[in-house]
Amino acid sequence: MKFTKPETTNPIDQMKVVGKPLDRIDGPQKTTGSAPYAYEQHAAAPNAAYGYVIGAAIAKGRIVSIDTAAARRAPGVIAVVTYENAGKLGKGNFNTAHLLAGPDVQHYHQAVGVVVAETFEQARAASSLVKVEYAKANGSYDLAAAMNAAVTPKTGDAESKVGDFDGAFAGAPVKLDATYTTPDQSHAMMEPHA
Repeated sequence: MKFTKPETTNPIDQMKVVGKPLDRIDGPQKTTGSAPYAYEQHAAAPNAAYGYVIGAAIAKGRIVSIDTAAARRAPGVIAVVTYENAGKLGKGNFNTAHLLAGPDVQHYHQAVGVVVAETFEQARAASSLVKVEYAKANGSYDLAAAMNAAVTPKTGDAESKVGDFDGAFAGAPVKLDATYTTPDQSHAMMEPHA
């Protein structure tokens, strides 16, 4: 699939997509396995390296020690990155936890390191050789209690208001006040994170 010429006005531009059956132009390629994925573009990135994240085995606490010696000696390994050698890392504007744990661990499976190798399999195998010792800390695991203690962030006025919600809600013959919860959600990507 190549986009070699400009496309004419499409249904999205016409604001007429919702509720209409539309064929995906990449559908046949994705369903037959012939679609090229980003990580398969070897000509664009020859000799690419592969990383494998080492996730924290505790939900909260501190890293006491990280032994990466065996992983660094493993075949194909280019680097093992932890908080000890990554330099200063923050958490960015949209994250609540630091991108790389250390010495504090802020949540279960937070990245404590990344093994970089010549192949994905080498990186994954070497990651199992990294030994992390933790000191666990008490955490908060009661979501309902945490919700009751939470502070609602201050926000500006809504971007748009249509009608009189407060009046309509006050005069409604039926009102529903309920809390709904769902299990953890994962998106269904069509290709590996590469």
